[in-house]
Amino acid sequence: MPKTLKEVYAPYFTVGAAVSAWWLDEAAEVVKANFDTVTCENEMKYLSIHPHGYQPPENVNRFNRGEDEYRPEITDRESLIHPTLVVDTSGADKIANFARENGLKIRGHNLAWHASYPWGVFEQLSPSELRSNLDEHFKLMAEKYGDCYCWDVVNEALNDRLDGGDLRDNVFHKKLGDDYLFELHGLARKYFPNSELCLNDYSEFRPDKRDRIIRTAMALKERGLVDVIGLQCHTNIGILRHGFGEVRRSLDMYAKTGLKLHVTEMDVCCIEWKKDPKPATPEMTAQVAEVYERFFEIFKEYSEFIENITLWGVSNKHSWLNHMGPKECHGTNKPLLFDDNYQATESLERLLQMV
Repeated sequence: MPKTLKEVYAPYFTVGAAVSAWWLDEAAEVVKANFDTVTCENEMKYLSIHPHGYQPPENVNRFNRGEDEYRPEITDRESLIHPTLVVDTSGADKIANFARENGLKIRGHNLAWHASYPWGVFEQLSPSELRSNLDEHFKLMAEKYGDCYCWDVVNEALNDRLDGGDLRDNVFHKKLGDDYLFELHGLARKYFPNSELCLNDYSEFRPDKRDRIIRTAMALKERGLVDVIGLQCHTNIGILRHGFGEVRRSLDMYAKTGLKLHVTEMDVCCIEWKKDPKPATPEMTAQVAEVYERFFEIFKEYSEFIENITLWGVSNKHSWLNHMGPKECHGTNKPLLFDDNYQATESLERLLQMV
């Protein structure tokens, strides 16, 4: 019988996949056979655990929180200060129980994220009210999912602009101050004493962002508040033109921190959103396999430092990239290792043959 992905890479690192509760059943056999770890794509995020009716205004980028002055009228303040009054863990429970029953380890994703809380609401809480909310939420997650071997604590906490300070000026920064990251990582250490704590971010191979990640990770490390640097690795076929020099240079620098490295959300996009996005052609999607091959060659070289490689999804059928950009682009990306029918793609075939 041919070896599976996790069997082939067992000498180097564990491999994982992000999964969603609504399609987990159809992917179950592929996940069990090929992956060591699972991550909830959305089900452990704040808004999934504590659903609310507060909706963002129309025509806004939901990721740019804090840039719009929209403020809804708060009608249930008590449930915002005490989030355990409104709880739905059904999706997260399904994934966690699946992992436990099948001997898979769980990466917790995530405890706090500026893009997953009721829009315009946390901005209206006082610092003490927000602290009460966070403490209660972290405590609930520890009671339910304390067996997650690693947690992304504050997802995407770092400034993505070329100018400005190291921290993203999100609602947590605005309300709790410059030391908020130490505060929330300290809260995670309190409630998850047996879990690795991860600083997870994107654009991790871009020099300015890389330097911010390293400075912040080292400041957390000095206080004993971080164990892992999470490198999202949402990448693009354009890297074949630009080369992998910064990838190697960055991994050298991350390795010198003495922290473990996780690749946390890898996929390979075929479409360049910032230019003139066009539907992916067969010629474009054919390059995905080469990107995976080049990255995994490098990951193997750094396996002394890399503990886990997680793909952001299982099948191309359910990739988050299917809903990005103009409608004519939807579904044309082929960013993952299994096709719409859960058969191996060329990308997976190459990864299996590399070892």
